[in-house]
Amino acid sequence: MDGHAKLAQQSRTWIIDAFFELLAQQDYETLTVKAITDQAQLSRRTFYRFFKDKAAILNDLSQQFLTSYAKALQELNPKMVTFDDIVVLFFRFMWQHRERLQLLIKQNLFMPRLPLVMAQAPQLYQEFDAPWHHSDSTEQINLLMTFMLGGYWSVINDWLAHADPVPPEEIANNLLLTLKKTDLKVVAFKKNVARESY
Repeated sequence: MDGHAKLAQQSRTWIIDAFFELLAQQDYETLTVKAITDQAQLSRRTFYRFFKDKAAILNDLSQQFLTSYAKALQELNPKMVTFDDIVVLFFRFMWQHRERLQLLIKQNLFMPRLPLVMAQAPQLYQEFDAPWHHSDSTEQINLLMTFMLGGYWSVINDWLAHADPVPPEEIANNLLLTLKKTDLKVVAFKKNVARESY
């Protein structure tokens, strides 16, 4: 990365940092581009070089978030990893970003990010070839990701809305335990239905 690119990246980072500093102090609706650039000590021209408006910052962050998570997944061996490992990784990843996520949740800006994340989730699913991936059709993958990611996103929203959230391993293990108990109940229910039908 040359000097110009480094400076551009630094300016972008200052804008995002300024955005979150102000978000901790005031409502998103009242936040202006001028306030962000003043806080970042940059010109409005510099802001518009990177972002169309303040909403574009949120879209950019969602994209960065997905890219970072995809990178974390790629560091795992898809042939050795378990579903439990992925759930723990997901919550640990969220925990690393909790301060900013908590600000977004407090301002009701977290849940609206879900459609943007959801749109790219099927590609993430296909790129990570985990052993339990059995859905072949695009329709099945989209349905599965909508179901799972929607649930995860709601859990994150509730979890990090607390001033003192439990550690990521605890929330991950509680979720996994609940899923396993539910799965056992479903299996038992299916067996009872099968017996009654004879």
